Amino acid sequence: MATLITGGRLIDGTGRLPLRDAAVLVDGDRIAAVGPADQIGVPAEVERLDLGAATLLPGLIDAHTHLMMGFGEGTEESYPQPELYQMLKCVHHARIDIRCGLTTVRNPCERSFRPAAVRHAIEQGLIPGPRIVTGMRGIRATHGWGQNAYGVDAVDAIRRMIRENIAAGADLVKIYATGENFRNTATRAYFTRAEIEACADEAHRVGVPITAHAHGGPGLRDCVEAGFDAIEHGTCISEDDVELMLQRGTTLVATFNPYLHPTTLVPGRPPEWVAGVTAANDNMRRLFPQALRSGLKFTVGSDSRHGEFVFELETLVELGFSPLEAISAATKQAAEALRLADRLGTVEPGKLADLIAVPADPTENVSCLRDVCFVMKGGERLDLSPL
Repeated sequence: MATLITGGRLIDGTGRLPLRDAAVLVDGDRIAAVGPADQIGVPAEVERLDLGAATLLPGLIDAHTHLMMGFGEGTEESYPQPELYQMLKCVHHARIDIRCGLTTVRNPCERSFRPAAVRHAIEQGLIPGPRIVTGMRGIRATHGWGQNAYGVDAVDAIRRMIRENIAAGADLVKIYATGENFRNTATRAYFTRAEIEACADEAHRVGVPITAHAHGGPGLRDCVEAGFDAIEHGTCISEDDVELMLQRGTTLVATFNPYLHPTTLVPGRPPEWVAGVTAANDNMRRLFPQALRSGLKFTVGSDSRHGEFVFELETLVELGFSPLEAISAATKQAAEALRLADRLGTVEPGKLADLIAVPADPTENVSCLRDVCFVMKGGERLDLSPL
């Protein structure tokens, strides 16, 4: 039986102004119709779900997270843990994410094929969780950054690992092209140009997108010039980098949580940590408002701060974006980055019925997205009763 969902307003994710007294008709796993509640046509037999004055929105999309890592937990702490414990963490974080309104997450890589098992369990209805887009095992140079990746050197070895990942069901490929702000190595390049070009060639030959952990410097530029589809973080990008990404159509996946969140620069951090993160933060606050307004394709991700995804949208608003623009970054633009815009990201007929609701109006205060009162993924309503 179809379901008619009504609410005080609808933010459809396209950037259009909210629709007052809105209704969404869901039939099976798809959205059948959208419009004013007093005008939408409904079948004779329909289940009615009235959410009162609540605001309906598309399900949110976290474009960069790691299900095996916890809030504020580094790879040094998470990856030596026993395998079964890591799997249980994936299940736990998947449950947190879906209850926060994240109906889809992009998990660029882990140190194993475990995300595929969690993805399958969610698809089979064994556990609650978001739709998962995953890159399986991360790829780094032996001497490079990325503890949740495998060290691989030389073109043939890199091609083999990419093929193994794709054979195991990877939706994308991720490499670690540069270092990290926490080690003050954010612009250090680890792969040769030939290795980076081989990565892009191997992924694109079979139609799989490829992305790179890259903060800035020659490693980032090599990836963009080689045709990588996206860059993760980009905290140290320059104006020239932005121009190059615009020319090549590269998407920036911004991750504000690890760097700008108040819990990052707490007392006791090592001096190199403070120096690296402070420099990145200064650059993001200076350059990102201009870069993201330039036409650069972008979306946002929490980078494993499960339960804190809305901080990404709050930061966009702080940087000068409207709440509607911030919401579009986490819905429509995220779906485009994941190559799922034909199915996800907006509330439109024919799209998958991924819907959330909050009691208040996010256009007045985007932080109200922290208070999710309704979640539907693929036409299935999630039970939000206390665990």
